Amino acid sequence: MLTLASNDFMKRYVQESDPVMRADLLEVVDMMALIAPEAELVSNVGIPCFQLNGNWLYGVAARSDHLCVYFSDLSVIYSFADRLPHVQFGDDCLIIYQLEDINLNVLVELFGQIKVHFLLNNRKPSELIQKNILA
Repeated sequence: MLTLASNDFMKRYVQESDPVMRADLLEVVDMMALIAPEAELVSNVGIPCFQLNGNWLYGVAARSDHLCVYFSDLSVIYSFADRLPHVQFGDDCLIIYQLEDINLNVLVELFGQIKVHFLLNNRKPSELIQKNILA
């Protein structure tokens, strides 16, 4: 398993989180890092967030008894509702009480879909021009 525990912010964040949620927190952060290895782990909003090209992709907040997983594009997450029955859908996040209760393959697929939508919606003008020329 890849771990970002060497990052100073992550070390502090994990140490300050409830011990019950630490393993799940690290696993979710590791999944995000595996899906978006080119993304930068940032802490400018007080939680671990991943950014690509200066825009945030996703992040996770540890609470006393659950994780809140935030996404840059909420339009994708609701299509996963039937496949993530033990996840609560909040107004702007997924709420995970126990990672062991959910299908991790589906969660990783969701992270991948979020990244795909992010990349499609955040293409640079030069990429759009090149795509149109090659079409």
